[in-house]
Amino acid sequence: MLRKIVYQFAKLWHLLLPTPCQWCSLPVQHFQRQLCQSCQQALPLLPYQACHYNLLWLPQVARGLASTRFDALLSVSYYQQPYRHWLQRWKFAQDYAAGDLLLQQFSALLQQYRLQHAKLPDAITFVPMHPAKQRKRGFNPAQLLAEHAAQLLQIPLLPLLQRQQPNKAQVGLNRKQRLKNLHSAFTLADTATVPASIALVDDVITTGATADALCQLLRRAGARHISLWTIAVTLAD
Repeated sequence: MLRKIVYQFAKLWHLLLPTPCQWCSLPVQHFQRQLCQSCQQALPLLPYQACHYNLLWLPQVARGLASTRFDALLSVSYYQQPYRHWLQRWKFAQDYAAGDLLLQQFSALLQQYRLQHAKLPDAITFVPMHPAKQRKRGFNPAQLLAEHAAQLLQIPLLPLLQRQQPNKAQVGLNRKQRLKNLHSAFTLADTATVPASIALVDDVITTGATADALCQLLRRAGARHISLWTIAVTLAD
């Protein structure tokens, strides 16, 4: 009953004061959306029908992610505008409207993926943040995305991974520097039981160094097939 009341209140509030589109600032048509229909239709799309919902099949993606330890990659977009803007707003400016928008786009992709794939992963996990950094930021984007995906797909969410060291930020580092920075940074949770098929969730993949470090741990613990799910993937120059 309370949920219905909140729903009707939000709908009424939208009629009185429509939500502005997160890209063009014109009013959105539906109170549960962050983009107007025109901006939604103008968003760049990835050729998932051509690559069978695995971006590693695309040469321009695989070229920048050589020798990865994960088997499949699913991303909403390349790391380009407007996704770059929304990700930066969410992560560094605590813009939760931008976060809601990205969660909506992530959900839409996962729903398409579910329709195309009869077999989903056995569980979902996420890239952890060091507790001190998470307290400072207030949230872990990867964890929020993973929680959303688990609820949408009705798949168990397993907090399998821990970050032991508060390493310096990865921004601006090349792959070799990132790997060095990540040395011994992660561990498996003491009670972790890793299923054979698992999805690892992060917000952005750049060189793949963080994902590879985590996939190495997961494979040692029994994972046979690992999918990496993200909002965006950075293409190699």
